[in-house]
Amino acid sequence: MKSKSGITIGVDASNIRSGGGLTHLLELLNHLVPEQNNIRQVIVWSNTHTLNQLPEKSWLSKIKHKFLEGSLIGRIYWQVFFFTSSIIENKCDLVFIPGGSFTTSFRPIISMNQNLLPFEWKELFRYGVSLTTLKFILLRLTNKSAFKRSNGIIFLSRYSKDIVLKSLPSNNYSTVIIPHGIEEKFFLEPRKQLSISSYSNIKPIKIIYVSSIECYKHHCNVVEAISRVKRSGYPVMLDIYGTGNAKAVKKLKQSIAIYDKDEEYIIYKDKIAYNNIQEIYFSADLAIFASTCETFGQILLESMAAGLPIACSKYSSMPEIILDAGIYFDPLDVKDIEAVITSLIISEELRTDLSEKAHKLAKNYSWSKTSFTTFKYFKDIVQSKKDF
Repeated sequence: MKSKSGITIGVDASNIRSGGGLTHLLELLNHLVPEQNNIRQVIVWSNTHTLNQLPEKSWLSKIKHKFLEGSLIGRIYWQVFFFTSSIIENKCDLVFIPGGSFTTSFRPIISMNQNLLPFEWKELFRYGVSLTTLKFILLRLTNKSAFKRSNGIIFLSRYSKDIVLKSLPSNNYSTVIIPHGIEEKFFLEPRKQLSISSYSNIKPIKIIYVSSIECYKHHCNVVEAISRVKRSGYPVMLDIYGTGNAKAVKKLKQSIAIYDKDEEYIIYKDKIAYNNIQEIYFSADLAIFASTCETFGQILLESMAAGLPIACSKYSSMPEIILDAGIYFDPLDVKDIEAVITSLIISEELRTDLSEKAHKLAKNYSWSKTSFTTFKYFKDIVQSKKDF
């Protein structure tokens, strides 16, 4: 055993370049207190861009390779021919695969499910016959293979765990549910909610939809619903932030052109600077989230921390995250979205209740807790293998 010197954890971050995967890895490392879980060293393999964004710690080693700088083919070649020998050379006790796919024969391996779309056929086929659909089908196959060969699997929500495990041949897997945390910068005390009479076309109720633009996010239904609310005489405006699937973005722009061709109250704002993204939440009155497929719902958690009243999809993992701190709608039903938004904007009491509940609930999530629980799981797996 290495009880005195601690254990060494390897992390295959070869496919992590940006987005939620990078944020997750960065926050795990930023909040790791090695002595809490007997961690001696963490080794991360990735490309130069990703490694440069990771913190400088005495216990953190960053390893790059020329094949990790380029294409998917190069990364696969590295995994097949170089990864295992590097694991052994660096005397790892366990390897973590946050991307969910691997080829190495080394054990123990902990994999992670960060993308639920490949495991929900109905949601996946919203993309029709396309390269996107094919990509996610291939991802489903590689993820399933990895999960079956892993010594443990990390899930972000109970919903995603249940969906993924249904696709595997048995339920005899070591699993743990470890939700993401939330950065302190997103927290803002709930604001005093104003009556509907306090708003006007000059000072409308600002609703935000922050999300990637994808077929399962149902932006077009939200646009139509907001246009119906506006035509009913309520002073609203909708700001949509995010990039994503080209087909979904095109449909969104077409929908805005139909319902608000001059973009007087529905505005698509494309890219978001993550460093200042909290300002978007802080400047809003309400948040809406209309997805039907989410592994966790990090954006929903950010809205909660910012103390926003939230109108939310009733599907997927959302009710598990927001509980009774939001008001739910069917994102496939435009009239239902309209009715829920209307009920929210006309009742300051409802908005006050939901914003306070959401803000309080968000305080249960922290990256410190996520990091501690994740590395404790690693330690427990290593210990169980040695005891065996």
